[in-house]
Amino acid sequence: MSRSPRVLPSVLVLSALSVTMHSAPSAHAQDADQLWADFAHYVRIASPELAAEAADGLAAVSPGELLDAVEASDYDDSARLFQRAAGMESISEAATQVQAKIQIARLERSREPERIAADIDTLSKGQRAYENATQRLKAAGQFAAPQMLAALIDRDRASEHPVIMRSMTDIGRPLVAPLSIALPKLAPVAQGQLAEVLGSIGYPQAMPALKQVIENPETDPTARQAAQDALAAIAANSRVTQGASAADLYLALGEGSYRTATANPAELDSYDPDTGTGVVWNYDSKLTVTGGPGLVPVIVPGEIVGDVVAMQAAETALTLNPDLDPALSLFVTANLRRENRLPEGEADRSYSSDRQEPSFYAMVAGPQRLHDVLATALDDQDADLALDAIAALSATASLDALQPLVRGLGYPDRRVRFRSAEALAYAMPKESFTNDFRVVPVLGDAVRQGDSRIALVVGESQDDRNEMISAIAALGFQTIDGESVRAATGLVAVTPGVDMILVQGESSEIERALADSQGNYKLASTPIVALAGPEEQARLSGDFENEGRISVILEGADTLTAAVEQLAASYSGSSLTPEESKEFALSALSLLREIAVSETAYNVNDALPALIEAVQDLRPEVAIAAGDTLSRIDDPSAQAAIGADAISRSGDVQIALLIDLAESANAHGNLISAQMSDDVLALVKSAEDPALAVAAAQAHGALALPTRNAVDLILGR
Repeated sequence: MSRSPRVLPSVLVLSALSVTMHSAPSAHAQDADQLWADFAHYVRIASPELAAEAADGLAAVSPGELLDAVEASDYDDSARLFQRAAGMESISEAATQVQAKIQIARLERSREPERIAADIDTLSKGQRAYENATQRLKAAGQFAAPQMLAALIDRDRASEHPVIMRSMTDIGRPLVAPLSIALPKLAPVAQGQLAEVLGSIGYPQAMPALKQVIENPETDPTARQAAQDALAAIAANSRVTQGASAADLYLALGEGSYRTATANPAELDSYDPDTGTGVVWNYDSKLTVTGGPGLVPVIVPGEIVGDVVAMQAAETALTLNPDLDPALSLFVTANLRRENRLPEGEADRSYSSDRQEPSFYAMVAGPQRLHDVLATALDDQDADLALDAIAALSATASLDALQPLVRGLGYPDRRVRFRSAEALAYAMPKESFTNDFRVVPVLGDAVRQGDSRIALVVGESQDDRNEMISAIAALGFQTIDGESVRAATGLVAVTPGVDMILVQGESSEIERALADSQGNYKLASTPIVALAGPEEQARLSGDFENEGRISVILEGADTLTAAVEQLAASYSGSSLTPEESKEFALSALSLLREIAVSETAYNVNDALPALIEAVQDLRPEVAIAAGDTLSRIDDPSAQAAIGADAISRSGDVQIALLIDLAESANAHGNLISAQMSDDVLALVKSAEDPALAVAAAQAHGALALPTRNAVDLILGR
């Protein structure tokens, strides 16, 4: 962003004139050459005010004109100039803007087709000309590939081919990706020449294309030999085996691109750091801008280029070996992530209009490939990708194919946990399977999404626990506590859910807390904060560095606050909107209702505490759905929870809960206390709203309360 020109006060200008022979420049009166000369001069003599004035003038100059001025200037060390300007506070920002403008111009100019063509023509005009031209072509990087390849294909320029090949080799790695795309599609002579170039560069990214040429039975023998020599040279230098098939090498190339895009996208060869975009290459056998067959760059958003390259490599691998299942998994995985990472409002020009949506290919690929997608998502902690895999599995898979979703029940992001539980619950298995007991508690967590948070506090002494309880309560947590996780099992069982485990002790005690929590279906994915003294903290952190749900912190309120909030966030994912929270709760309640009335391996009682809490929910739809679900459960606490809120609530919720109370009594008998029975009768007598009166009467009758109550009402007593 350039600064707007500003005018110095006349007093300042006159003052400047009194001490220097150089007059302050004007953007309207001075050309770019003079403005640049003035800027450089004032920076060198440490006159920031006048340098700033010159910089303001340069703001009105086009990037190309500015670069012309810089290149024509006698002052050839602009890097040192800008380094000096950066040390002058009043001018550093303006100098940075001028420098950025020059860099933009250099980038644009280096990639101009006319300049690239001129530099290629210059390569054969002597050593000095070759070095200068190659240096400029290096600045163009991969964007020099189309025209350099076109020159190499051109038989009329055969005399120039050796020097062009030499320059390609000197430019090196930036050319490997585009040249590798072109290699399998070239005529024999050019194919052999390009194989030689790629072998000289020595970068392993060329190995799949070289092996593809070697494996093709139609390859010219001379070109095949050149490709074999190049492959052997690269394999020897990079310690990569050359025995793998081309399909396997393309798969490895795609997987490498996917992994790099996961860990450090800026390291991708296809990423252009100067523009923040990505470059993907195609070889077009039809007419291109070079006047014949050639390379075509496709510019894509930088956020997705690693996935696009992975898809491209996977697709080539499948072309060579349609039975290569890992390549299909990679294509589906990268395609789903590409869609997730595509910035809103931007287009992916590499994705042709005749392709289907990524979810289409995910479902067509089938459950086994989706298992691979889900495993990658969970390993990478990519919640969006995991949700995509779960959605596709839910739509296409049988129960047996759904069981890998059990791993999703312990995933940090709550959306993934909830969707995994929903998919497994929807299948309603009649036979037990490994870890099936974890499904219903996760549905219970989905029901109880609200402001309340509960922590389990573990410590050997009550004094230690009380201190931790005080600290965690200050963060808004309700607490239960015990000497160990196992000792608190009874309390955990009747608690709607546990959001955090707070433990204090030696390494063995923390290990025991971890093991005990893993064996408890309500605690298996609960994050753990372990408190330690200064001497123990570093050692314990090392002991548990591979346990993502454990954070070892120094004792103290400040560190506890930070650790709890950070760990809670990482084990919840981004916050749910109220609409999302309600949608998850209602979906879970619907599934829990079906579990309650079905013959299934799941036990709805595992969510009973959460359901009892949910019937008190201030969201009417959630409270009503919770009451409906509780009415299907043959348990005194379930009926009592319905009754308590049927008496205390009002409006539509109260009416619905009274009807639920009646249905519970019809199905399971009267399980409520005498006092609650009296409260129901009092409601029958006092109800003024006709609908409320009818609902209360229905509950009274279903509970089989004494008939004299009805007689009294009839007689008006």
